[in-house]
Amino acid sequence: MRFAGKTVLVTGAGKNTGLGIAACFAAAGATVFVNDATPEGAARAAAALRRKGWRKVHAAPADIGVPAAVEAMVRGIRRRAKRLDILVNNAAHLGVGPDFLDTEPGFFESVVRVNLLGTFHVSLLAARWMKDTGGGAIVNIGSNVSTRAIHKRAAYLASKGGIDALTLAMAVDLAPHGIRVNEVAPGYIHSDRWLTLPAAHAKRRHANIPLGREAMPEDIAEAVMFLASDRAGNVTGSRLVVDGGCTAQHMPKDVDV
Repeated sequence: MRFAGKTVLVTGAGKNTGLGIAACFAAAGATVFVNDATPEGAARAAAALRRKGWRKVHAAPADIGVPAAVEAMVRGIRRRAKRLDILVNNAAHLGVGPDFLDTEPGFFESVVRVNLLGTFHVSLLAARWMKDTGGGAIVNIGSNVSTRAIHKRAAYLASKGGIDALTLAMAVDLAPHGIRVNEVAPGYIHSDRWLTLPAAHAKRRHANIPLGREAMPEDIAEAVMFLASDRAGNVTGSRLVVDGGCTAQHMPKDVDV
């Protein structure tokens, strides 16, 4: 098993993509700490994975937008584990909301607090621990929209652009300590939000994705696992786009005529 003997923390793993990433690491033999903003969410996700037969799964609740909560979470993990080999920064505030002109500063700050500052706080404590135990790997979950804007998501876009830059800065500063830092930048990912999407809307999205489908959580997990693995031992500071070709195309198919 590729990750037998490894300890992994996945933030935002209560459902959807984060839960899929945690499941793939657990299936590959890792000890996995499942983070969610609430104790109930973390416990529910960990229990769901253990029911699949993966016994080395533990809940690690914390609102990563609150530094004191992050510190308490990491202390709890350190009581259970001798080392942290892999951190996956997946937790995100989706920032679905108003047009820029109607954006309240408090809303903007709340998105950045989770997506960018939360990633910073978790990474800082993880990297300090990794430094003391011989290194590790950090994979940040960014987004393809950090370089190609979409409407009414200014705070989300800004926070994901910050993750692009933070990934590079971390990669350079942490390389001497044997800590590799990379990013996966997804596009559309199948989640519970797709369950309420009108059929015509979903059909149009699919038509405008060059590969014809959104990513499944497992698609993102496989990219994360590659970057976290020894197979990517000389890879740091990279940004792997997993979006079915959306970033590669100049315009969506239905207008590119």
